Amino acid sequence: MKTIRSAIPSWIAALTLAALICVPPAGAQSQGMPPQDRDSDMTRQQLATFDRFLDSHPELAEQLRKDPTLVNNEEFVENHRELQQYLQQHPEVREELQHNPNAVLHQEQRYERREDRERDRDRDRNNDITRGELSNMDRFLDSHPEIAEQLRQNPSLVNDKKFVEGHPALQQFLAQHPGVREEMKENPSTFMAREQRFDQRENMRDRDVTRTELMNMDRFLDSHPEIAEQLRQNPSLVNDKKFVEGHPALQQFLAQHPGVREEYQENPNQFMRQEQSFDRRQGAGMRGNFGMHADQDMNRGEVSSFNEFLEKHNNIATELSKNPSLATNEEYVENHPALRDYLKANPKVREGLNQNPQAFLKSSQGFEVSPKGTPKLPAAEPKLK
Repeated sequence: MKTIRSAIPSWIAALTLAALICVPPAGAQSQGMPPQDRDSDMTRQQLATFDRFLDSHPELAEQLRKDPTLVNNEEFVENHRELQQYLQQHPEVREELQHNPNAVLHQEQRYERREDRERDRDRDRNNDITRGELSNMDRFLDSHPEIAEQLRQNPSLVNDKKFVEGHPALQQFLAQHPGVREEMKENPSTFMAREQRFDQRENMRDRDVTRTELMNMDRFLDSHPEIAEQLRQNPSLVNDKKFVEGHPALQQFLAQHPGVREEYQENPNQFMRQEQSFDRRQGAGMRGNFGMHADQDMNRGEVSSFNEFLEKHNNIATELSKNPSLATNEEYVENHPALRDYLKANPKVREGLNQNPQAFLKSSQGFEVSPKGTPKLPAAEPKLK
């Protein structure tokens, strides 16, 4: 009996040891798996095959990127045999697409952008023209469309001393960017061809940022001028954790708009350039809408109403003339009950202010800023009735 009792613990110990040997340690299963693309179970290889498939079927790719849910539409899939065959041959991709088509298509686009950037870097390493030089030239031409048109039609004009001296902005740019000047003068046609390809790629990437995302960011910056000024001077601050945490309004905005956050953090300089372009386009459009014919978009009586409100509230009028975006700042409005109650009672006026406070104020009251910064009505224009 003594021998049996002493054997029992040994038997239990042996079983325990066997169980420990058979069960893999935590995380061991994941060590043998391929690396995963973030935010999904899709592997990089699966994204690569899906990206190649879409690249070889551009019309189909365009439809799916506009409406990813089409991949779960039986009729649509049956009418596109290539897609049907691809999904049959790649069950893992099919499963992910069926589970969350929007997320997969978004990841595929991010994957494609990363691939494009890697190809650009590889190409630029083997070329005397750097990406930075192309980017500088592209920005210059974007801001000087007349010069851009002439140089694209005849790149050799860059070596025409009379032409360059006749365009001081170009002369100054070339003086400030000797790398661009040397490359362009050495082979103007090649340089301009590369600049145009660069511009086309940038435009393609611009389309990845939706109009809604740009509109949201533009509105936020309009209502937070101090943050706007800092971000426009240094877009990379969006990736500075200390800066973001030090500006709760920005932190909250980025949390509420993940699409803006992803696009902005991925390429801050490009995103801010797009936002500024959007802002300029909106400004031009609003000037057309709220100019001499403001009654095209709203009732003339509403314009007159806001005019009268401002005349009765000189302090608000003065503050808004200096900073029109205050009209869309919730904290400012809440601290001015008269303005708050007025906007609640006049939703169309509030909508006009939200779209473009500066243009709306100018059209509704005709503000002119004197050298001292005080608002006044134009003497030549009668007050709206």
